[in-house]
This record gives sequence, C-alpha cells and structure tokens, in this order.
Amino acid sequence: MKRLAHRTALPVRRAAALGSLAVLVGVLAACGSKSSDQPKPPEPTLKDGAPVVALGDAGLPTLPPAPPLPEVPAGLPPVPKIAATPELVALGELLFSDPRLSSTGTLSCASCHDPAHGFAGADRVNTAAEKRNARRAPTLVNLAWQTAYGWDGRADSIEDLLATHLGGQLDAKLPDVIARLAEDPVIQAHFARVGGEQIVPALVAYTLTRYEGAAPWDRYEREHDKPPELVVGYGLFMTKAQCSVCHTPPLYTDGAYHALGLISVPDQGRGMVEAGKDGQFKTPSLRGAAKRQGFFHDGSAETLDAAIDWHLQGGRGAGADPSIIDPALRPVTLTAAERTALGAFVAALTAK
Repeated sequence: MKRLAHRTALPVRRAAALGSLAVLVGVLAACGSKSSDQPKPPEPTLKDGAPVVALGDAGLPTLPPAPPLPEVPAGLPPVPKIAATPELVALGELLFSDPRLSSTGTLSCASCHDPAHGFAGADRVNTAAEKRNARRAPTLVNLAWQTAYGWDGRADSIEDLLATHLGGQLDAKLPDVIARLAEDPVIQAHFARVGGEQIVPALVAYTLTRYEGAAPWDRYEREHDKPPELVVGYGLFMTKAQCSVCHTPPLYTDGAYHALGLISVPDQGRGMVEAGKDGQFKTPSLRGAAKRQGFFHDGSAETLDAAIDWHLQGGRGAGADPSIIDPALRPVTLTAAERTALGAFVAALTAK
C-alpha cells in the first residue's frame, strides 16, 4: 500500500518554520529584482507532495482541498443517497490504511480489505487479538446498493458493521483510537475540517464510495460490434451455465443468501441470524472478481477459474456437503470452447 500523508506529516513547529522561511525568501527575492522572470522559491511540501503553506487558527497544518466525490462508473445503476462528503471521504481514506486503529498498531482495514485486490481478502486471517476468523474478508465494492452487510447479513447498516469490526477485527476501543491519533497534526486538521473525531462516519463515507464498474463488458454492451467470444460467454452466463440465477446484472449479485454446503469449514452462515438458513451466505458480486485472490466465504477456491469450475460441477468438492447445497446449483456440462468463453465474460466484468 502506498503510504499516506499522515505517516510522514511534518511536526507543526517545523511546518511553521518552513512556512516563515518561504515567506522571508519571497520578500528578499522581490526586493532584489522587479523582473517578472525572477523565479519564485518553492513552497515547502510534505513528503507525498501535499502542500503545507500555512497554519490554521488552532496551529494545525492547512489541508489541500478534498477531491470531489468519485463518480459512479458506467454499468452501475443510479447510486442511492449516501452520507458522504468529499471531506469525510478524504479522512476515511487516511483512516482506512492506518494501523493505529488497531490495538497492536499493526493491522488496518486495508490489511484485510486490500484495495489492490478489489478491497477483499484472500483467506481467513487472524484478528488483532490473534483470533482466527471463520471467514475471509469480503469485497467492499458497490456497498452503496446493499441493505444488509457481511457474509450473513447480520448488520442492517454499514455503520453497525464498521463499528463492530473496530472492536472485533481491530480489537480497539474508539476512545483509545482517538488518543493514539491525538499527536498527528494532519489527522487533527482533518478532524477539525469535518467537525470532530468522525472516525466511523469517515470510514462509512469512504467504503460506500468504492465503486466497481466501467468494465470492458460495460463498454462492449453498448456497442454494435461486440467481441464474439464475449457474446457467447454472456449467453452462457444468462442461460445454460445458470450463473445469472444468483449473479444478476447489473450488480451481478442478487443480494440474497444461498447454501453452498458449508464448503471446507463448517459455518452456520445466515443461520446465525435467521432460523432455517444454515449454511447460506450472501452472493458476492462478480464485478471486480478478477482482482481478487480468494473466493467463497472461507477462501477455499484460490482462483476465479477454480470458483467457476466448482459451480459448473454442481458444488462438488472443496469439502462441500451435497445434502445442503442450494438445489438451483446443478451440474452443467460445457464444451472446452464454451468454458473458455464463459471465463472470458466473467473476467470482462472487472475494470482494467
């Protein structure tokens, strides 16, 4: 992960000194020459290039303007109203990769929900308290369209999910996190800009604006001349291969829960929330799937091809119990050419 600005922020005293020095150099240069060609002295900067040109009334560094909110990419439906401002998203981006949110100072949200791999995890990992997770970290893309969160949908809001993860995954208490961030002038400047120590709201704003769209298929779908292999793959996806039964366009998930035979690790899944739903897990979106390094709730499929083949075999293997697999998951026989076309279509749901 790229190291973010708060890791390398200059102390306030040094930033102030550099700012004063820049002003002094500018005054001397102006006195020495009236020429418009006289070069201006460079402004002091943080190591990542973010300018520190002044101090605010509270002695905090001046922040650059927050980038605008991300646009919803092509292929996605209109986004529902979400609680996000540019300033909250900018703070959330910093906090998402900050290990100071964990009790050990070694684990961040990005440690498990890796932005380089679709904001998802590859396998089950340990929490900050060294407890083994029963499930791998699911992708966080396109959460704005969901109404329940987590593999079993136990959280009715993203706020509830993130708040419980702060304590469960990161083994942290909010007052302790705030205390650890108190010495960071850049984080404090962000807090001042959003009106307080808005840690959970900032993380909510950041995660709800992680969109996955504008994939090759979104472009081809609007064109008259589509790649023949993708046309075949799309046809198989929607009919013979039965993928669209659960992975429904345009989000390529039905948002529902389906039994996968518990895969390799026995897990009640949705049954922990709703009686009679043992072994059911939320259908993950196939948007961005080609970026991920693990599949299914327990990471028992290491590649996208392995996950596709498991489904085509009717959910056989990987420790699954056939007696409790969703009856909609039936074996499908494809020719080699059809299998290649189907895989190419699923891969075309990931932006390059």
